[in-house]
Amino acid sequence: MSRWNFYKKNFLKRINKNENFLLISGSLHEIQILRNLGYTNFTITYYDEQEEKNLQNYGFEINKNLFRSDVRNLKFKNQSFEYVVTNATLHHVDQPHKAITEMYRVAKKGVLIIESNDSLTMQIACKLKFAEEFEISSIDLKNNSGGLLNSGIPNYVYRWTEREIIKTLKSYDPSNITYVKFNYDNDLTNFKSNKIHIKILKFFVKIYFFIFTKQQNCLSIFIDKTKIKKRFNLTN
Repeated sequence: MSRWNFYKKNFLKRINKNENFLLISGSLHEIQILRNLGYTNFTITYYDEQEEKNLQNYGFEINKNLFRSDVRNLKFKNQSFEYVVTNATLHHVDQPHKAITEMYRVAKKGVLIIESNDSLTMQIACKLKFAEEFEISSIDLKNNSGGLLNSGIPNYVYRWTEREIIKTLKSYDPSNITYVKFNYDNDLTNFKSNKIHIKILKFFVKIYFFIFTKQQNCLSIFIDKTKIKKRFNLTN
């Protein structure tokens, strides 16, 4: 499955088309995908001034459904949106845990995050240079942009585990038990080749990922705030 198909599958499963949501640093391609799926009731944030004009040309209005805002310090009140969504953004941020707690804060019903999975397989892939540890491919050398906070410096590709997400939420909101759903997929078998050894390798990789689901590189994290329960009863 491609990353965008993985994205669409999780979006359709988690987010109702009639409810409003905040899209963190969405690309024009991502916005078009959402509109094609029937999502129109959303607000978008951007980080860099260069993005502002492109988003306005796409039909967004400043301070109505378009805001310049840092995901580490969102300029919205608690529970301002039904959902908050981000895709492949957190690994460009220098404080990704702070970003998650900010999204959690401004969401009323839930948070959907699509990021990379931290597995033994991916760690080995990085060591063998099959995957990037620092995302050099994200850099635009001509404009000195991309990478860490769009600074032109290659960002570390922060990959996540289930336990790290749970620990982050418990640290931020220890009085509540939060329901979190994790889904996995991969885009490592999508490359095309007629070479027999590549076809054989792809076959075994598919079997491997079927058996060891959590070794795949694509991870979706859905924090369902509608299922929050109190952790402590401190009343006398």
